[in-house]
Amino acid sequence: MRCLFLWLAFVLSSVQLDAFAQTVPLTALQWLQAMEHALKTSTFQGTLVYAGTNRVDTLKVFHSVLNGVEHEHIISLDEPVREVIRDRSRIFCFIQEQRSGRVSAIMSTKSWLGLPSGFKHTSRHYSLQLGKQQAVMERPTQIVTIQPKDSLRYQRKLWIDQASLIPIKTQIIDNSGRVLEQLIFAKLSTNQPIPRAQFQLPEDSKSYQWAVQKTELIPEHLQRWQIVNKPLGFNVVKYMRQQNKADSGQVTHILLSDGVSLISVYVDAQAGTVESQLETYTIGAINLVTSVRNGYRLTVLGEVPEQTIQPILDGIKLIQ
Repeated sequence: MRCLFLWLAFVLSSVQLDAFAQTVPLTALQWLQAMEHALKTSTFQGTLVYAGTNRVDTLKVFHSVLNGVEHEHIISLDEPVREVIRDRSRIFCFIQEQRSGRVSAIMSTKSWLGLPSGFKHTSRHYSLQLGKQQAVMERPTQIVTIQPKDSLRYQRKLWIDQASLIPIKTQIIDNSGRVLEQLIFAKLSTNQPIPRAQFQLPEDSKSYQWAVQKTELIPEHLQRWQIVNKPLGFNVVKYMRQQNKADSGQVTHILLSDGVSLISVYVDAQAGTVESQLETYTIGAINLVTSVRNGYRLTVLGEVPEQTIQPILDGIKLIQ
């Protein structure tokens, strides 16, 4: 789970937009689309500070495109030091001190900001608002707000660097105006070469104890679980089965999206026969609810209010 939260997916880039923006004002959607392109193509490195309602993390972030392939390396500096490396289609989450880690396929549909690609259909449940220009870390930025039209979603606010289009600062804000999570670059450099070795696993990583997670997409006619009480605007975008190489058990992962926010549903068959009451957790902007029902552990989590999560848990049904 800790690795999942680190992999908020992480891509950045640089597209020079200043001259064009000075002559033709961009809309909020155009700023987001330009940022998305920037998030996939540049070389950068920096120190990123994450602040949630109950924790603060400092991350070293590296991104580069080598021979047309994106590479990322994120290091969480809190003890024990945790690292995430993306290598083409795989993600390695590991702790060098413990000589252990996990390998999984990249199945996420969102960037390191927690935003999906394309910003499709956002106008149905969100309004995109162009804010003022503001200096952040001595960099001129353009503020763009993704404002929900109901209480089922959170607001997202981005400060986009006008020169590099990198989001220098991002916030997730609840319906009362409280900032639940914030990401801000304390230090950032762009277009400086990063050695390829920065994106390679440690030399002794072959001796690590790796948990290999296999993930496969399941076609609709083979899907055994159905969500009958989806919140307005949320639809299933991926239905997957996950299994650790050393574990005979399987976990079903159902991913829902409204075009901006993502919700994950996990069904674990190895929960035992003892029923459990509902448990709730909050980690920054992430709300999580879980319970054991009929021998299955059901877990729902996402960067949405708890009132959006709970009906999904109640509406998970096994197709007979």
